[in-house]
Amino acid sequence: MKLVYVIEKMSGIGGMERILTDKMNWLCRQDSIELTLLLVWKDSQPIEFALDPRIHIKRLEIPYIKGGLTYPLALYRYDKAVKQLQPDITVFCWVMGAFLAAYGHHVGKTIFESHLAATRMRHRWLIDKMQQKVNKVVTLTSQDACNFTRAFSVSVIPNFTMLDIHRKPSYEVNHCVALGRFVHQKNYPRMIAIWQQIVQRFPEWTLDIYGDGEDRAVIEQCIQRAHIQDNVILHGYTKEVVNAYTSGSIYLMTSRMEGFPLVLIEAMACGLPVVAFDCPYGPRDAIKNGVTGYLIPYDDDKAYIEALFQLMGNVSLRKQMGTAATAEIGCYSYESIMQQWLSLFQEIVQSC
Repeated sequence: MKLVYVIEKMSGIGGMERILTDKMNWLCRQDSIELTLLLVWKDSQPIEFALDPRIHIKRLEIPYIKGGLTYPLALYRYDKAVKQLQPDITVFCWVMGAFLAAYGHHVGKTIFESHLAATRMRHRWLIDKMQQKVNKVVTLTSQDACNFTRAFSVSVIPNFTMLDIHRKPSYEVNHCVALGRFVHQKNYPRMIAIWQQIVQRFPEWTLDIYGDGEDRAVIEQCIQRAHIQDNVILHGYTKEVVNAYTSGSIYLMTSRMEGFPLVLIEAMACGLPVVAFDCPYGPRDAIKNGVTGYLIPYDDDKAYIEALFQLMGNVSLRKQMGTAATAEIGCYSYESIMQQWLSLFQEIVQSC
């Protein structure tokens, strides 16, 4: 089976790049699969996460210019590449993937893999056009699946966790943890505003944030204006995510939106109770409210603060919920999720 993954670039440090890397690495190890990664944008930055050498990498070298002026060139080079590669299945991701899926001349079957809720993706008209052309749309959550009403067929396969969890958290420590890119989507200013109220009651607690990105200066300003520099520590980006998670005893998320938050299931796998807003989409699928953590109505900062007060004031509750979170997350194992993908690919090929 010849698989081609069409991805804009792989130099980013986000959850999508990590998941796609791990997914392709698993697939290329299957004897029945030959996998090619087709990178669209011309990118001087190195690929961030290690790809298995068995993965063939082909670059379209399309210069990135805002406004879509290079889209026709991308379409021409894509058509030429797939004619040469002759894939059985081509998998598309993100906006450029939606464009190529909608307008390309394909060989074999096509899948659009949604990593961000359809309602939150730019160019809605393009998403509508794409789903009428591909053979299958695969979403991360059942909520998002409902958005693809024009698709021929929709399946739901969530993200997985494959962390080597070599240590457990100490629920005695007075640290909350958050991981993620410093971008508008993650809504860190709201987390800082909430933490400003938290430290009035729990001044001995700190919030440890791991990540980096374009909004770093904005987040630093929020911390300074709130006068909580001693209670919020920006650690920068880290690849030692298990050490980051297990350095705390509670995990926080205040995102405006998610596709399916990899960091959330990773934190739960590491044994952390979680407190997250019920944003579209993902937290609702992962969290059992009151069992593995707290799922808070999106507009209710007061409820978020109260949930944190309960956990921060009760070591036994943190341990109880953290233990339940680890037990609950087994269905998101690497092998289990990838077997679902393999079965899907085999089913699509056999339907030819």
